[in-house]
Amino acid sequence: MAGDGASLSEAVFDDVVKTLLKHFGDDWIKHRSANRAFTTGTVSLLRDADGIHLIGEPDVEHFSHDFNVWLDFAVDDLMVADDVAYSIFARFAEDIFVSTRVFEDRGVRYRFLTGNALDGHLGSIHLTGTHAVEFVNMHRLRTVKGLHFNA
Repeated sequence: MAGDGASLSEAVFDDVVKTLLKHFGDDWIKHRSANRAFTTGTVSLLRDADGIHLIGEPDVEHFSHDFNVWLDFAVDDLMVADDVAYSIFARFAEDIFVSTRVFEDRGVRYRFLTGNALDGHLGSIHLTGTHAVEFVNMHRLRTVKGLHFNA
């Protein structure tokens, strides 16, 4: 996913999630104690990370762990944004890991699913803040109609 290549589409990501839930069962992402431990661990690593700040508490709804993260520095390259997200993922990804990048008006959302044979965790890391919004706007300008250019 690093670089300027197209991200995994959300439809394909959703299909992968459905396939894994079919294989492991719907309860795979619903283990309360495993989800609590995952949330606690991820909050701890996000609070200790350089260059980002966790905004508030994670949104944990419908067995999804959604973390809003303020980006403290300017990003002018997709590889840098991906590096921020994947440096976080590297610290909590388990045996199975899949992610997709989604550009939104308020930043870049990296949806993820990670887990092992016993339990899984579904959620997102949302890079937001002034720098993230500026990056999304510049990235959209550079990729008008699928044409990549540097302004």
